[in-house]
Amino acid sequence: MLSLRTGKASHDCVYLSGRITAFMLATLMKRSFLVIFLFAISQSIQGQCDPEFSPSLSPRIANYEMHVDLDHEAKMIEAKEHITWINSSPDTLEEIRMYMYLNAFKNTSTTFLHGIGNMFGDDMSKRQPHEWGWIEVNEVSQKGSEGIISLEDQKAYIQPDDGNPHDQSVLQIKLTDAVLPGDTLLLNLNFTAKMPKTVVRSGYSKDDFFLFVHWFPQLGVYEQDTAGNWGWNCHQFHRSTEFYSDFGTYEVTIKAADHLVLGASGCLMEESYHDDGTILRTYYVEDVIDFAWTAYPCFDIFEEEWNDIQIRLLIPQEHSHLADRYLLSMRQSLEYLHEHVGPYPYPIITIMDPPVHALRSGMMEYPTFITCGSFAQIPEGLRSLEGLVAHEFCHQYFMGMLASNEKEEAWLDEGLVTYFEDRIIDHYYGEKGGYYDLWGYRSGNKEKTRTEYTGMPNPKIGIGALPGWELDRNSYKQLVYAKTATTLHSLQGILGDETTDIIFQRYFEQWKFKHPRGGDFIAVVNEVVKERHGDQFGENMDWLFEQCIYDTKVCDYAVDGIFNVRYASGQGIFDQENGGKVYQSGKLDEQLTSTVTLVRLGELIFPLDVEIVFKDGSKKTEYWSGVERKKEFSYLGSVPIVSAHIDPQQKVLMDLNLLNNSKTLQPSKAVRNKYVIKSIFWIQTLLQTFGNII
Repeated sequence: MLSLRTGKASHDCVYLSGRITAFMLATLMKRSFLVIFLFAISQSIQGQCDPEFSPSLSPRIANYEMHVDLDHEAKMIEAKEHITWINSSPDTLEEIRMYMYLNAFKNTSTTFLHGIGNMFGDDMSKRQPHEWGWIEVNEVSQKGSEGIISLEDQKAYIQPDDGNPHDQSVLQIKLTDAVLPGDTLLLNLNFTAKMPKTVVRSGYSKDDFFLFVHWFPQLGVYEQDTAGNWGWNCHQFHRSTEFYSDFGTYEVTIKAADHLVLGASGCLMEESYHDDGTILRTYYVEDVIDFAWTAYPCFDIFEEEWNDIQIRLLIPQEHSHLADRYLLSMRQSLEYLHEHVGPYPYPIITIMDPPVHALRSGMMEYPTFITCGSFAQIPEGLRSLEGLVAHEFCHQYFMGMLASNEKEEAWLDEGLVTYFEDRIIDHYYGEKGGYYDLWGYRSGNKEKTRTEYTGMPNPKIGIGALPGWELDRNSYKQLVYAKTATTLHSLQGILGDETTDIIFQRYFEQWKFKHPRGGDFIAVVNEVVKERHGDQFGENMDWLFEQCIYDTKVCDYAVDGIFNVRYASGQGIFDQENGGKVYQSGKLDEQLTSTVTLVRLGELIFPLDVEIVFKDGSKKTEYWSGVERKKEFSYLGSVPIVSAHIDPQQKVLMDLNLLNNSKTLQPSKAVRNKYVIKSIFWIQTLLQTFGNII
C-alpha cells in the first residue's frame, strides 16, 4: 500500500507519508524529480487500470468528451463538450432535453431551494453573491446534413414538473435537423459553470476543496413510460430526488493548478505538468451513466487491489489513520456483492472522504466514485464509517449498473442498497453488534434499519413507491430506505438465504445496464419463488409488494392470551324425564384444555410460524396464514402451555411491535438480571472515576 501526498507550501500540506523512505523524500524535494516520480506512479496506475470493455457492457446511447479548465480562485470552470447520442426509439426527434443541475443553486426561487430558509445549518438569506452557483451554455451547435448548424436561438429553459418559471434545471434545445430512429446526434457545446459554496454535494469549500457532481449539461433519457408511450424522462432537480441518465463513455480532460490533488470516475489515462503551474489530466470510463470528480490540495492517497480491482482512497491528512478501515470495508463490500449479487466489472473504485468543513459533499454515489464522511475520532466499535462505504458502494450495482430511475422509484435503489448494507455489515461484524458494539451495548445494522421504520410516529404517513418529489420530506428516508430494506429482510426470512440470493443474482444478470423498473424486479422474485417453492407462498409474491411497497398498511401481530382450563363435566341443573329438575355436582375433567389466542392488529398479512411451549419443555410449531383477525390453537392434554411466540425466528421484521409477539406465564429473570448487573457495573465505574478526580 502506498500513501502519497503532494502540495504547495501555501496550502500547508507539503509532505509525503506512508512507505516512502527518507532517501526518496530528500530526492523528491526538487520539482523536476517530483514530476518524474509522479509520472512513474501515474504510468503504473494506468497499467493497472484498463477501462476498455470488448464487447461493450451497455448500449452506450449517450457518450461525452469534455475539456475542462478550472479556475480555483474564481471557483469557475470553462468547458467544451462533445456529445454523441443515438436515437434508439422509433420516434423522429426534433428536440432534446438536458439536465442543468447547478442552476438549482442559483437563487432561493429554484424548485430545489424554494421554501428553504436553512439547509444543514446554512442560512440561505446570508449567502454572499460569490457563494451562489450556476451553469450556462454559451454556444451550442449540431453537426447536421449540411455541416455545423448553430442552435443558439433554439434553447430555452422548461419546467416539466411544476411550471416554476424561476427553475432552470432543465434545458430544451430544438434541433434544426431532426434525428431519425437509429440515427446519431452530434452536439457541440461550450459552457461556463460557477461552482456554489456547497449547499449539498456539488460545490466548493474552504482551502480549495471542490466536488464536481452533476456539473455539466447532460442529456435526459428518451424512453417508454409504464403506459408504453415514448418521451423525454428529464425531471427538474427536486430536493427529494436523485439522478437518471443513459449509459455511455466519458473522456474528460481537466486542466487545474498543480497544487490540487485530483480524483475522478474511471481511470487516469494521461497526465502532464506544465511550466505555468498547471496539470493536465485525462480520465476515461466506459458503460456508466455519469462522471464525477474532485480536487483538493490536502488529500492523502492510499491504494490497494482486490481481485485486480484498484481501490483508491482520497482522504484528508487528519483522517489518514482511518485509511485501513476504509480499505478493509471496501474489500469486504467487493467480496460480498461479488458472491451474493454479481461481479463488479470496472477496474477501479475511488473513495473520497471529504474534510469536515466539506462534509456536505460526502455520503453520495457516482459511477466508480463514491464519497463518504468521517471525523478524526470514530471508535472502532462504531461502524458508521464501514456502513457508509458499504452503502455507497452498493449503489454501484443498483444506481450504477442496473440504473433504475432514482427519481421515480427511489425504493428500487435506496431500499435495495440499504438492505445489502445491512447484510454486509452484519455478516462481517455480527448481527447483534454490526452497527455498534460499545461499552457492552450492541446493535446490528439490520436492527437499526428496522427500528428506523418501526419507530416512525406515523408509519402510515405515505407510500414509499411514489416519485421522490411526492413523498413527505420528513419521512423520505424511513419509507424509501428503511421500510423497503425491512420488507426485503422479511422476504429473506420467509424464503431463506439461498432463494433470496438467487433472486438478486438473476435480477442483476438479467437487468444490468437496462434501467429496470419495480415491476421487473417483482417479476424476477415471482419467477424464482415459483421455481423453488411452487405455490407455497401463494400464486405469486405480489401480495408482499402490494402491501409493503405500494400501500401504507402496517404489520402488528400479538399473542392475546394463554389459557389452561380443567373443565367440569356433568355440573349443574339437569332436566328429568318427569319434568322435574335435579342438581348434579359433576367432576373435573382429567385433561386440560390449553388454548393460545392470537390477534392481527394491523392490516398487513404475512404467513407466520407460532411456537408453543409446554410446561414439560416440549414445543409445538404451528403454521398460521396470518389472515384471520383472531386465531386460536387448542390442545387437550395433561401438560399446560407456559408460553407462545409468534414468528420466533423473527423472519417478519415488518412487525411494528415485536414485544407483543410473545407471552409467557413464567417470566424469565435473566433479562432483568442482565441489565441490573450492567447498571451496577457502570454506576461503580462512574463513582470510581469521580473519586479519582476528587
